Amino acid sequence: MFCKTAFVQTAIVLFFGILAASPIEAQTPTALDESDRAVMGRLTTLRDSFVNQIKAEGFQPSLPAPTIVLDNPPSFGDYEDGKNLLHIAAWSALTSEEQARFSRIAAMLDQGQSGEALFEDSVHHWVFVHELGHWWQACQGKLAENHYSVEYGANRVAAAYWRLKDPGLMDRTAKRMSTLMVGAPVPVPEGQNKESFFNENYEKLGPTPAYRWFQEGMVLAVQAEKPLPSFLQALQHPTYP
Repeated sequence: MFCKTAFVQTAIVLFFGILAASPIEAQTPTALDESDRAVMGRLTTLRDSFVNQIKAEGFQPSLPAPTIVLDNPPSFGDYEDGKNLLHIAAWSALTSEEQARFSRIAAMLDQGQSGEALFEDSVHHWVFVHELGHWWQACQGKLAENHYSVEYGANRVAAAYWRLKDPGLMDRTAKRMSTLMVGAPVPVPEGQNKESFFNENYEKLGPTPAYRWFQEGMVLAVQAEKPLPSFLQALQHPTYP
């Protein structure tokens, strides 16, 4: 007999398994093939759109737009502030096992997407703009604040951007995260504050499934804010209020 709860919990295990299996160190990027050049073109367009929208809101970034590096970083994306590089995973850089997991999760979520389309939504849209949020924090000298504040703020910037540019994508993202959090184990010990726990254990959490639990929860908290912040407001307060 089909069990919806078990079905969703299997999706959670698969999704978190992908993240936990991501390499701790970014792989050395190789020469781009034709498909990756097309990906780079789309990501460059998205990056430039993000930067131009910041300027349209009346700000002048203190850093040049980050250089995009297609490789396979931890959790599929990473902003390297010391070099102003934005590392982002490419579908072609994933192992066949990782690609298959995305395909299985897409089928389980039943949103009419292929595994590669789910990867595009999750990584080249959501994660990529989240990392651009970190770039904006670097422009504002805010990356030195506590880890929870920085991560929450990047999610807040990303959510406000997508609500402005593509509300449908933001809706899909929030629904996906809400679904995947159902039944997910809570990593915070009973009686401990989640923000303090995150900050104190940040380096240990990074390569584990628990890190995604915190990220999903932050996004859902951002989406529950009343009133929802505009992109301008999110840029004005790029870390946790």
